[in-house]
Amino acid sequence: MAETPATNQPDFTNGFPIRDLRDGSMISGRAHGEEVVLARRGDGLFAIDAHCTHYGGPLAEGLIVGDTVRCPWHHACFSLRNGEALRAPALDPVPCWRVERLGDMIFVREKITSPTPKNRTEGPSSVVIVGGGAAGLAAADMLRREGYDGPLTIVSAETFPPVDRPNLSNDYLAGTA
Repeated sequence: MAETPATNQPDFTNGFPIRDLRDGSMISGRAHGEEVVLARRGDGLFAIDAHCTHYGGPLAEGLIVGDTVRCPWHHACFSLRNGEALRAPALDPVPCWRVERLGDMIFVREKITSPTPKNRTEGPSSVVIVGGGAAGLAAADMLRREGYDGPLTIVSAETFPPVDRPNLSNDYLAGTA
């Protein structure tokens, strides 16, 4: 198994022994110059970005539940199959790579394109969301991802668009805002 010299992490493009990845486990490594998590669930092999899109949590330290991974920091949930963000606080998907098994080795190949938004589903002619915080933003985002393309109105005392305020305060307290 070849490792990248700077990180001492396995380079999955050069192959990784399947015996070193037991069912229900994940391992961090690299593929095509990017940090990747390789996961195994039964016969399924998956490669996704190593960091949660919500706040950068290390997904390899998370929990595999079915064909999903849960971020250890704020419990965002992502599909191992297509990277889709399935639960807040993450709103954006994680990138995925095609995985190939050849004999006793696993190879991470090219990046897979993101899932396309769903077609419009039956629903109300308009939606009003009360509250312009992180929950209101997550609700509006999920409606759009589920295919709702009608008017959305967010009612809030704020004069600016919805934001994830905990991230802003955490950055401020850390001196990185």
